[in-house]
Amino acid sequence: MLKFRSMKPDAERLTGMVVATAGDPRITRVGKFLRRTRLDELPQFLNVLMGDMSIVGPRPERPELAEQLAMAIPYFEERMRDVKPGITGLAQINLSYTGKPFPDSHLAKYEQDLTNPFKMEGTEDALADHMRIKLLYDLAYSAATEELRTFLPLELSILVKTPLVMLRALGT
Repeated sequence: MLKFRSMKPDAERLTGMVVATAGDPRITRVGKFLRRTRLDELPQFLNVLMGDMSIVGPRPERPELAEQLAMAIPYFEERMRDVKPGITGLAQINLSYTGKPFPDSHLAKYEQDLTNPFKMEGTEDALADHMRIKLLYDLAYSAATEELRTFLPLELSILVKTPLVMLRALGT
């Protein structure tokens, strides 16, 4: 998967694989702009032309991260079943770059129930929490692909809303 570099070279040399967070010091100034506007995804059109990706679909995760998430989140692997990964998707137009619901979204009021259903202390803001929320959107998209009457309107709405998300710089 091709992307513009938005982090400093060797950003994970000392820490190993770490997912970017809001205000991450490893992200360059240009990288912040690229991520906020989601322009860092533009090179992936080459992946689409090569047939490795689709324009719309669940976002691919790094293999080592996907493996960890599959162990922590039931049904995580199901999000990509019979669906090519995409440059944009239902989660990308409804969630922040890190997977958190926007504060004014209808999902924000349920975030606590979705991320920590067993009310365990010390697990606030865990990576798996935001990925669980993204998983809900990815599964909904995958389910919608099964029938043309659900797939077509959803696909079109994602294609129309993606530029709006980019222009409003909702990617932070």
